[in-house]
Amino acid sequence: MTGTALRIAGLTAVYLLTLTSLHPADVVVGAALSTALVAIGARARAAVRTRAAPASTPGRRPPPPLTRRLAGVPALVGGTLVDVVRGTWLTVGYCLTGRTQRSGLVAVPIDPSTTGSATAWAIRVGIAPDTVVVDVELDPGADDGHRGRMLLHVLDASAPDRVRAEVQDSYERRQREVFP
Repeated sequence: MTGTALRIAGLTAVYLLTLTSLHPADVVVGAALSTALVAIGARARAAVRTRAAPASTPGRRPPPPLTRRLAGVPALVGGTLVDVVRGTWLTVGYCLTGRTQRSGLVAVPIDPSTTGSATAWAIRVGIAPDTVVVDVELDPGADDGHRGRMLLHVLDASAPDRVRAEVQDSYERRQREVFP
């Protein structure tokens, strides 16, 4: 119940900030829209939970306890800031020096345990200005050992294996404990 109220309050706050208004009618409309969104989200989550899931998936580890997940948040935030600073530095160097790099698309195989993890991973990767997430495809029945792929447009695609290794390393070191 508290989580639902916090979601509604948060969405209403975002709505009011977007409108830059605290008019009572705007608050009521924002609360109504937020309540509808939270209800739709709850139904969607319930529908996903009711789908038959495999009893056990080989190679998957259970999610870490909440305390260990929360302990990983500082490393996740700090690592994301490092990625943003590095990406900004590369982008500024590219723009100011005019040096030519081979930008392009790189497909990164992903194996997150949940769609939420894949979403958080895509958002993290896309925050850095030298990388744009073009597409994320999840395929739970994939035969290649991965559940999907993330298609990235990167500023320097001259070494796609290096890009894949960096993205995977960032996930393993910074995100896996918080969003397994």
